[in-house]
Amino acid sequence: MSTIPPSLSDASRHSPAGKRKKRDLVALSSMVAGVLSAVVAVAAWQWPKSPAPDPAPAPTAGAATTAGGATTAAPATTTGGAAPATAAGPTAVYLDTLTVEAGKANLVAVPRAIRDKPEFADHPIAVSCPSNQPGDQARDVTWRLGGHYLDFRAEVRPYYPAGTDTGGATYVFAVAGTRQKDGTLSTTEAGRQQTASVTSPKPLTGAVEGVEQLTIRVQCGNPKGVVVLTAATVTPS
Repeated sequence: MSTIPPSLSDASRHSPAGKRKKRDLVALSSMVAGVLSAVVAVAAWQWPKSPAPDPAPAPTAGAATTAGGATTAAPATTTGGAAPATAAGPTAVYLDTLTVEAGKANLVAVPRAIRDKPEFADHPIAVSCPSNQPGDQARDVTWRLGGHYLDFRAEVRPYYPAGTDTGGATYVFAVAGTRQKDGTLSTTEAGRQQTASVTSPKPLTGAVEGVEQLTIRVQCGNPKGVVVLTAATVTPS
């Protein structure tokens, strides 16, 4: 019986050296595959991702969403009972509409030289200056308030005729008279104005809350003058 000798390649494949070479190739292939898998995984992890879109903001209270997705704010509402910012306070009362209780003789007409000037048009009250003789150092005019008002305000506008001392000092006082429990009337100074001049009128103000009477007292350096109060008002309580 004849025996065919194995080919050289078969012999090499089945020899110990061939078997080791085959195992080495298999191990190398496995290692290369593992390295490639690791590289792919790291690359996938490090690859920049597009940021997720920001979530749409939730509509605020009172807002309405339109069909296109836009949000429009609803009109602001006010709480019940809150007064609007433009609410007007009590209407002021002109002093010349109240009752004169004393000193009516000290009221005079607005001098012709200034009567038609617009700055003297707002409810003018003209008080004559005292003669500055003994016993006539001041002129008073008193109005009855009856405790119904909170404050007083007026513009003091002195007038001295041309050719006289037009720069004479002018003092105007607001004197408050308060009724006491025993029926007597106590007086206190509520306000004063001592810097008004012919060319520079100045305000006179005073608190008159609970006051029974308000007296305007005038003192003048020039006895030929007149002190005019314009826009003289009291605010109701």
